[in-house]
Amino acid sequence: MNPDARNLHQALDRIAQDGTLIKDRGYRQVWRVEHQGQAYFVKFYPRDRRRLQRLFRGSPAMREFSRLQWLQKASVPAPRASAVLMGLQLGGVKGDAVVMQAIEPAVSLDEWLNAHQLAAEELPDRHALRCQVLRLLQKLSDAGLRHRDLHLGNLLHHDGEVFLLDAYAVARGAMRAADLFQLGHSVALFGTLSDLLRGWRMFRPDSPMPRVNPVGRRWNRKLLERATADNRYFGAISVQGWRGFFFKRFKYPRRWAPASRLEVNRRDWEAAWPLLLDQIASDQLEVIKRSDSGDVLGGEVVLGGRPMQVIIKRPRRKLWVRYLTEIGRGVRARRAWSKAWNLVIHDIPTAWPLAMLERRRWGYVTDAIIVFERVTGTTLGEADLDVMPAAARQTLFFRTGRLLRRIERHGFKHWDAKSTNWMVRPDERRGPDPLLIDVDGIRRLVGQGEGIRRLLESMRDHPQYTPEDSLMLCRGYAPRARIDAGDSQSEPLEEDSAADEERA
Repeated sequence: MNPDARNLHQALDRIAQDGTLIKDRGYRQVWRVEHQGQAYFVKFYPRDRRRLQRLFRGSPAMREFSRLQWLQKASVPAPRASAVLMGLQLGGVKGDAVVMQAIEPAVSLDEWLNAHQLAAEELPDRHALRCQVLRLLQKLSDAGLRHRDLHLGNLLHHDGEVFLLDAYAVARGAMRAADLFQLGHSVALFGTLSDLLRGWRMFRPDSPMPRVNPVGRRWNRKLLERATADNRYFGAISVQGWRGFFFKRFKYPRRWAPASRLEVNRRDWEAAWPLLLDQIASDQLEVIKRSDSGDVLGGEVVLGGRPMQVIIKRPRRKLWVRYLTEIGRGVRARRAWSKAWNLVIHDIPTAWPLAMLERRRWGYVTDAIIVFERVTGTTLGEADLDVMPAAARQTLFFRTGRLLRRIERHGFKHWDAKSTNWMVRPDERRGPDPLLIDVDGIRRLVGQGEGIRRLLESMRDHPQYTPEDSLMLCRGYAPRARIDAGDSQSEPLEEDSAADEERA
């Protein structure tokens, strides 16, 4: 063993003391170590937790090492494998490890794209970035390789270049439709329809791209199930006879929701919930709306170490039949929790859901409360349209129509999309942004056009509303339809979604 290799081996023996733990998933740990000015990443696979897989498939570290060599031979941009260590002891646990040279400074491609979205910045060179990703996929395909876990989180962005990570998922064989669907679902949040079409036509030139991504549906359903469980992104809580769920963190924060950047833990709500209940009981909160259907209150809670203005909704059963119809499908607060997260998953701007708690007696829900982030701005029905610049005013109504179209594209409708259920959120970079604040009206799609028809009718009561505003609203909903200013105030036309170039 040469001196450099011996020194590197000694550095690896001190990983737990000198290294930095980057990620720990139980079945695998990722460490960063430095040796003679060069950074290395060490992926450590404990043996005692993967005995059955090791028996039939061999060492996962050796498999990843060999797959990194496949990528190197195929000239696919990826980290270079340096060594594989069998029987490495780390923290008293025996396992295998693969060592590869670190590419630094670098960030995963999805984080890099999301950072630009949060800053409302255009990508430096979208065309070059898209070409790099497609060229990487083409090299994989030319070498007879595929990647079974293909998404933007497994692509690394470094100095304008894109590299493939996690070679454990590389396999022999042609690129499959399922691989493309998974990548398309990951790209949909940041890319355009044009980006998706180019990727699809590269590998499936003889077949049209499906209108619905089957992998996207499955992943969205999985993410929605997490909202009512205890995991990395949501938490279960029980305080003073109330039980429910709360939001912890979100992988891709949204610009339209400052609360999405929070890091919340259970202690925050265990401290905030009793105070909130006392304020509700003593009627200390701002009353925004109060009726037989329930209360809408305004208040403040401390989450993640900072005060936050919130909206508290406490639905009531206006009719006795609700006691029966809610059996099996949940109370209104629970349904609103699911609907709100369904919109968030599909990147439809809405009031950010923070927590939902229920109080039960003999297993039946007797009371429920849901808490949202309070949105700054005014409702669309109360907005002063005349003070807006002409371009900002047109953009506002176009975006509102586009949001209604996106809601329908994802299989929903908004049967109560009146102007008071939309907030105009000011944004110094993007201009006025529409945001949905009442998700009770979201239903499964049966027919089209009901949401925009309801909005067109309610906007007629606005004293500053003009036919030009109505025209932009309809153009956002149906960009390819032929619409006259006179017709736009009555019946909306159906969209031609095949030509939609908006961000999915």
